[in-house]
Amino acid sequence: MIQLLMGIAAVLLLFVSYYLLRKQPIFFVLIEETEKNRRFLQFYGAIYSFLGILGIFVAFFNHRFIALAYLVLVILVASVFSITFARKMVKPDSN
Repeated sequence: MIQLLMGIAAVLLLFVSYYLLRKQPIFFVLIEETEKNRRFLQFYGAIYSFLGILGIFVAFFNHRFIALAYLVLVILVASVFSITFARKMVKPDSN
């Protein structure tokens, strides 16, 4: 059961990385379209794709410590991305 859930999480990460890498105009509705923001989305898209591929391997190992360490890493990266993305959404003149 844990392996199935880890596999689903890995596929979800790969899906999100696809959108971050290939469907960037969707995100530019929320943030300004600059080269810096393009690199930001590409950076996290690459990290998410790496974590998705890593998650597939972690699901096959079926070792509790490795799975928990992987989940902590995914949660950490996702929270940093979310906080940084939310800061980019704030307009500079809204103070």
